[in-house]
Amino acid sequence: MTQNVFDQIARDYEKIHNQSLPPGVQSESFIIQRAAYATQWILSNIGNGEFSYLDFGCGNGRMLKCLLDSPDLKPLLDTGQLRLFGFDTSEDSLNEARTLLSDDSVILAKSQQDFPHGRCFDFVITCHVFHHIPPKERPKTAAALYHRMKSGSKLVIWEHNPLNPFTRLLVKTCPFDKDARLLTADATRNLFLKNSFRFLESAYINFLPPQWVKNDRLAAIEKKILSFPIGTQYWMMFQRG
Repeated sequence: MTQNVFDQIARDYEKIHNQSLPPGVQSESFIIQRAAYATQWILSNIGNGEFSYLDFGCGNGRMLKCLLDSPDLKPLLDTGQLRLFGFDTSEDSLNEARTLLSDDSVILAKSQQDFPHGRCFDFVITCHVFHHIPPKERPKTAAALYHRMKSGSKLVIWEHNPLNPFTRLLVKTCPFDKDARLLTADATRNLFLKNSFRFLESAYINFLPPQWVKNDRLAAIEKKILSFPIGTQYWMMFQRG
């Protein structure tokens, strides 16, 4: 992208996003949901040594803020065992993140050269980023992530599901998704397999908005259909070979 649309909407991202969502559905609920998944994945993969986590496409830092505030992660953060990093190409979004986080322990970068020399990551998550990357540039981005990850480390791609017609409608009407080119789960899987990653698992999610599945009955329904391509979003986990 020659002009980063997120520089234009960084200060009003939540307001604009909420206006593009159905009534009663809030942008914050999706951030909380993704942070809960990320927390679970961190706790499942962290060992005894230092563990470096990268939010690739961190935007204004809301998900990193959730991780900073997580009581489950606080002991790991306080001892320095867990290190948080954020990357985004939008300078204005990073400025918003710096204000929100106000924590020097989170390292934010606009260029991969801004990270400490030789830093490689144990876990990388990238949420709704690749549909903003022109298709011809996606292999290069996937390869760059591969070279920034440790052997055996894991990567999660979280994307919109274009097989869901409601998703396509929301993306079409969202002001900051004008350049979006959605990836099917098969396209995402093939992209990363061709760049030496190993597929581990995936799930289709958000058939219902996240705040609705707090109801036990609705949560049970959603859990039963995770393997069917009807959710509005999906996540896919890979391992660096």
